[in-house]
Amino acid sequence: MFILHISRGDFSISPLTRALGGVPAERFHAGPGPCVLYLHGGGYVIGSPHSHRHLTSRLAQLLEGEVFSLDYRLAPEAPYPAAVEDALAAWTALSAMGGRPVAVAGDSAGGGLACALTMALAARGETPPACLALFSPWVSLKTSADSYDRLAALDPMISRATAGFFARLYAPGERHGEPLASPLYGDVTGFPPTLIQAGGREVFLDDIQAFAARLQQNGVVELSVQPEMFHVWHLYWPRLAEARAALADAARFIERHHRTSP
Repeated sequence: MFILHISRGDFSISPLTRALGGVPAERFHAGPGPCVLYLHGGGYVIGSPHSHRHLTSRLAQLLEGEVFSLDYRLAPEAPYPAAVEDALAAWTALSAMGGRPVAVAGDSAGGGLACALTMALAARGETPPACLALFSPWVSLKTSADSYDRLAALDPMISRATAGFFARLYAPGERHGEPLASPLYGDVTGFPPTLIQAGGREVFLDDIQAFAARLQQNGVVELSVQPEMFHVWHLYWPRLAEARAALADAARFIERHHRTSP
């Protein structure tokens, strides 16, 4: 949910603005490699393609491919399920372009939204993304996991109060258990290969691990927990070696499944 602003000099690919299914997006093109729909974090309340430009441009460079960063609607002006509706509209438009496989990536709320998108596609009987790459995904709007207490003093980014505040702005409490709001409680049947990267010091950790355990039953998840890392450390790649390594691992995962996707 934390938004880091990096100066323009920290990325070298200029974005182009276009619409995907009527939803604004930034396009980063760095070659003929894999195509990715990126969903930014920010608790469904803040953030934009601009706030994540240094990350999405870096991912495009690593892939030597194309990344579309979606400017989906935000709460409280556009509460749940507006973000899911926008992700579906963009996915439909992007997957129809050129008939190529499309991966979906996202951080924090964007990671949860990537999972909700996949569940919504399954409910429609549609083909899932080629793969998912999730960075510290927010998979439950509920804040009852033990890690909210156990790691409270170690997480510099998120607290129970912060998560609860954003969750209430996004959806009323009685809807926090709905799968498209909290994918932890949804059906993961048919999920594609999924990479989850989490920090060992983030309060989301227990929910992330519980979600990964459900995916593991289908044999489709690779979970990487970096013990010393915090929530979406990937945002600090210009200054943090661990972030550069995580993004490189994610790019390799996407490339591998781009090649094997039908």
